[in-house]
Amino acid sequence: MGSSGSKKSRKGGKREHLEKVGQHTPSSAAREQQRERSAVMDVMGMGGAGGGGKMLVWIVGIIFIVLAIVALLVLTVF
Repeated sequence: MGSSGSKKSRKGGKREHLEKVGQHTPSSAAREQQRERSAVMDVMGMGGAGGGGKMLVWIVGIIFIVLAIVALLVLTVF
């Protein structure tokens, strides 16, 4: 009898070692964050957009937020 580390899976390949829950290497955490950002952009409909399209969306969003803040300030002052 061999040790459990030397046993093969039912399909004949080697077993894959899985990391402990909550322990990630910095590179795997960075990859996971990139996948999350990509998924958010896909949901927003910007998944296939290039850098220029994403920059345009950010600029328009910032302008919208600044205008909303200015509008609230004007409404509260007058």
